Amino acid sequence: MASSTLEIASVLAPSQDQVRVQLDGARLVTIRPILPSDLDALRTFFAALSRATLRLRFHSPVNDLSEQVLREFTMVDHRAQVAFVAEIDESAAGHLPALIAEARFVRNADSDCAEFALVVADNWRRIGLGTMLTRILAQRARFAGVRRLCGDVLDDNKAMRGFAHSLGARLSRAVGCGQTLRLSLEV
Repeated sequence: MASSTLEIASVLAPSQDQVRVQLDGARLVTIRPILPSDLDALRTFFAALSRATLRLRFHSPVNDLSEQVLREFTMVDHRAQVAFVAEIDESAAGHLPALIAEARFVRNADSDCAEFALVVADNWRRIGLGTMLTRILAQRARFAGVRRLCGDVLDDNKAMRGFAHSLGARLSRAVGCGQTLRLSLEV
């Protein structure tokens, strides 16, 4: 990588709109806040994910996301939420930029904890993109006064369990649900 993920997280200052990064394998991506104008690109992104990836992200079998959910994902209330997308520029090929990852957190009311979620396109994994997005989310969370990012992980999601471990997150058995682990990442 051209820069470490820690350096990149500090480059995306709260006042900055986007950052262009080089990942492993010399792949260039732009990470930026999601916008309402991303609706079509987000629809295309989720439609391209494998069924297995969709199940792991939404914790149940999903064929497609409703228009309402897609709109809610693009309409971010910045007082309680932060959402980023990663995109590649395909304009040289005559296409609009394509989304390849989406990450967000929603702050829990009256708490220093926020629920977070992350999904990376099937063919863009294991090159540092998920780590980069999580570190940027953690940096934004700290800036917003959030002390911990939390999320539920399906027990059979070995990739996310390994990813959580690599970040130093704790995983614990969720109360009352044998198939879900609770991820907790101090930021």
